[in-house]
Amino acid sequence: MFKKSSKAKVVPTSEYTDFSDRFADDEKYATLKHVVLASSVPTLAAVGTGIFMYNNFKESYSSTLIPVNVPVQQPILEPVTVQIPSVIPVNAIAQPTGIIADKSLEMLATILDPVVQVLVAISFPIASVIMVGACFWFMIGNGEKAWSIIMNAGLGYVLIQMSPLFLDILRTIGEAV
Repeated sequence: MFKKSSKAKVVPTSEYTDFSDRFADDEKYATLKHVVLASSVPTLAAVGTGIFMYNNFKESYSSTLIPVNVPVQQPILEPVTVQIPSVIPVNAIAQPTGIIADKSLEMLATILDPVVQVLVAISFPIASVIMVGACFWFMIGNGEKAWSIIMNAGLGYVLIQMSPLFLDILRTIGEAV
């Protein structure tokens, strides 16, 4: 199954890591000047951005008073009259309006929406780990199981990504019924 190589070949480290053959002698390695220059660029950008933001927002929230000449009106208070019915029906049956059902459905959807969004967000990393794990089954020699795991992970990822659409369809069907 595995072929034996006749001889081991030793490759110098500079052939696969250094890339020094692409540069002239004085450009091969970073000098102190390069390091200081490269590290000062983000620092100068951050300081400049901070000064810019400070100057812009300092004027937005200034404490100068702007005089406004508007006449102050006194509120007019009127007495409130309430009619209290003389007879309250005892056998009155409340008519179902669906307000409680609609509000509870809306509240449940509002509560579960962040949960669905988190599951959608973590579905890609989990599917990736499962697919990489399935590749080990190829290495062991069980390719059929590996393809089965990869297909299931891919189908699960697609269905999880489409779950907000399915939930909206279910909500629409529930409102229509």
